[in-house]
Amino acid sequence: MLSYGLLKNHAGMLLIGDYTSLTWLHHVIHDVNERSPVVRDKEGSFLGLAYDVRKAFERQREVILPPKHCEEIGARYGVQILWPVLLLQQRLLRQSLAFLDHTAKTQAIVYALEAVIEEALREDFGVQAAHLIDLWKRLDPAQPGVFDMINSRGGLFCSWTKAQRKAGFAQLLSSFDPMYERFHPTRSQTGNRHLISPATFAIWENADWPDPRW
Repeated sequence: MLSYGLLKNHAGMLLIGDYTSLTWLHHVIHDVNERSPVVRDKEGSFLGLAYDVRKAFERQREVILPPKHCEEIGARYGVQILWPVLLLQQRLLRQSLAFLDHTAKTQAIVYALEAVIEEALREDFGVQAAHLIDLWKRLDPAQPGVFDMINSRGGLFCSWTKAQRKAGFAQLLSSFDPMYERFHPTRSQTGNRHLISPATFAIWENADWPDPRW
């Protein structure tokens, strides 16, 4: 079974699972990466989710021991993942299933991942969560160039403070729309103080990501 823990400063979530669930998820991601026609870079950021999951069940990230009063839970394993990275990876995973023959078992683990992400967003962002979830489920990483945007969006997100993340995360998700840059001048006239300019993203395009303080 998958579960989650929140990271500090609205940075993301700790994806947690038992050994079986995580190995199952790892297999599904690799299978989708290999067969999906919408995963264009077979060695890219989407496959990074499989890497993170593998590091978790190999006990190279977080190991969560069961409480002494309930040891039958068993050990669980977790890995920290930033919000913009995880949301884009999950959407590409979900979209890929529309093009592939797959089993109920595959659907089960993909829905489990979606469920824990949604629950974590609701806990982390409170009243904003419904809007963020709507934006997340409208992400279309199958469109050319969208997944490449994670380079700039991830760097900017890591540079933000806790308050900036809470205030600006919705606009950052909106910016994955391929039409965002074209419509930015019009939207900026509305006076939205959290709107992010294309010039800001350009600064982070090839920059190293700062410590996300998670």
